[in-house]
Amino acid sequence: MSHEIRSPLSGVVSMAEILSTTKLDKEQRQLLEVMLSSGDLVLQLINDILDLSKVELGAMKL
Repeated sequence: MSHEIRSPLSGVVSMAEILSTTKLDKEQRQLLEVMLSSGDLVLQLINDILDLSKVELGAMKL
């Protein structure tokens, strides 16, 4: 199930990273930085939740 959640979000973050290599004005660059940091934060949160569920199932030890 983890790839069902992570893959689409990873795709969005990857496309935003590609967009960051293009010419953007100041406002666009600021908005893109918010988008990238928010996407990274959500990915980290998803990873943490999935790790916690593995711990609860006994599939991972702390």
